[in-house]
Amino acid sequence: MRRVFTPVFIGLVLLAAPARAEWQEELSVQLIEEHECELAFLSQVIEREIGANTVVIAKAHCEDGRAFDVLRDNDFKPFDIKECGIVEKIEC
Repeated sequence: MRRVFTPVFIGLVLLAAPARAEWQEELSVQLIEEHECELAFLSQVIEREIGANTVVIAKAHCEDGRAFDVLRDNDFKPFDIKECGIVEKIEC
């Protein structure tokens, strides 16, 4: 039996997918511009509202294996980005 996915079902799936926060898009652009890093994923993310600002601390992982510690404590400033080093890929 073949299943047909209706537009309603597909729409519900898209609504359930988490949206990227605005700061993630800003970080992705900054990583490309400053470090030629295509963001693969984030880990160890801490996001806190302090006063009127969102404080973000995370580890950004690039497609090429590099990783960066990132910090931003003010919504109107760029991220402070420090390279961690190369992360070796493990093959199964």
